[in-house]
Amino acid sequence: MTSEAKPVDKPTTHVAINTDALAHNAAQVLGALREGVRLMAVVKCNAYGHGLVRAARAFVDAGVQWLGVSSVAEGVELREAGISEPTLVFMPAAREECEALVAADLTATVTQTIHMAWLHDGAVACGRDASAHIYLDTGLGRMPSDDSAPQLMEMAEGLGDVRVTGVYTHYGPPGSGAIGDWMELFRSGVTVNMFRRLAEELRASEGRGDLLLHCAASALAIEQPDSQMDMARVGTLLYGQYPDCVSERALDLREAFELRTRVIHVGTVGVGGKIGYGGEFRCRRETRVATLPVGYYHGLSLIPQSLVSRGARAMKQVMSRWHAGWGRSWRPMTVRIGEESAPIVGRVAMDHCAVDVTDLFEVLAGDEVVVPVRRVTVNPSIPRITVAEEEK
Repeated sequence: MTSEAKPVDKPTTHVAINTDALAHNAAQVLGALREGVRLMAVVKCNAYGHGLVRAARAFVDAGVQWLGVSSVAEGVELREAGISEPTLVFMPAAREECEALVAADLTATVTQTIHMAWLHDGAVACGRDASAHIYLDTGLGRMPSDDSAPQLMEMAEGLGDVRVTGVYTHYGPPGSGAIGDWMELFRSGVTVNMFRRLAEELRASEGRGDLLLHCAASALAIEQPDSQMDMARVGTLLYGQYPDCVSERALDLREAFELRTRVIHVGTVGVGGKIGYGGEFRCRRETRVATLPVGYYHGLSLIPQSLVSRGARAMKQVMSRWHAGWGRSWRPMTVRIGEESAPIVGRVAMDHCAVDVTDLFEVLAGDEVVVPVRRVTVNPSIPRITVAEEEK
């Protein structure tokens, strides 16, 4: 059946970002914090794919006091956009980045004395003090240090132009290897209290009551309010999702991200016909197929190899091919067309995929489709378009 294509008023494939939803989520999190606790909005990695500057502005307008980024480049981008809120760079800056970090008035993360030395060089080059937070590894093991926090504080004092303004740590989800993890089986909050004691002793011994102490990310911030300390660093919740390990979901969160595209072709594959590379999906009935111009280049079905063992990957491939041979999808990924869902069939290609729309009432070229993706892996070159609440 031939049909007239519908008019397109936006890029065929784009990401719709609802900044009203971002602001709403920020308000929800702010309302869940204890009185006096600051909120750091984590906007690292292009704000989880939502657009760094766009998301940061939405959060700041909603009342967020701090921002958190991965790199100096992200922090500089915020400053160039006119966003001046205190901003912590989570990754320790390389020597050649320290001058730019200091010039942009960003707060560095330091874990070793070498970082202090590099910050000092950056401060000298800029003719102004550098600001830093000390990161303490409490068992996650990603940035263990042979230099203690008192050593780092002493070095900063001696340098004179590196100001330590905070101390923090980070805990992963359950099973991430936090010190004292086995004790959590008997009494919740043990590892948090261990960090609190270490940090408060440091604050007292240095006579620095102004040091910001923070350890709570999204999960801890809402499940253990005592972990909020002086500031909570929240990312996932602000973007409308809960961490998998969170069981209590009392906040009214709204989804703010949709990868949207349009059907570019609709046609029929006969009984026994195959769909996609490798011919793995065989049609057991006459199948109506809609083609979408999105593939793994755009971030669709991109699963990091590190998440699955070789054995599990092999089993998944076997099961997928077995089901596909019988005209079915094993654990199908579905897209949304209007109010209905339809499964992706066959292999996802670099720039397109096929969807079985046989059971839908009628699908035409030009129909808008919402495609499920991991937000951070969506290609940053895909246009991000701000939409109003009523459009979602």
